[in-house]
Amino acid sequence: MTFDDAMAAHVIWKVRLTRMIEDAAGEDLESVAAGDDSLCAFGKWLHGEGAQYQATPAYADVLQKHAHFHACAADVVRKAGQGDRAAAMKALDGAFEAASRQLVNALVDLKAEAQKVPLR
Repeated sequence: MTFDDAMAAHVIWKVRLTRMIEDAAGEDLESVAAGDDSLCAFGKWLHGEGAQYQATPAYADVLQKHAHFHACAADVVRKAGQGDRAAAMKALDGAFEAASRQLVNALVDLKAEAQKVPLR
């Protein structure tokens, strides 16, 4: 997994959540799964192989922002699952969108720091 792959994968979450809210794609996400930051491919990498960057200042920031991103995704899924499409869209365009931007910015920082760190 590359940092660019991680950024792209998390941008796609908005598309998935929008489709779930609109029921256009029949996407079936569960709030528990959406909220678990260790289940997505990047989360597995971050908690596994990516831990080699834990000495960088940006690593802890990415961990925190990645967990927050997934908490916001879970909130959108929960609201959509309760049938409150308006609240789900508001959460998607509000807290989720902000968390997504923050995560991408943190990933950019981690990518820059990772390029300075020799691999183990």
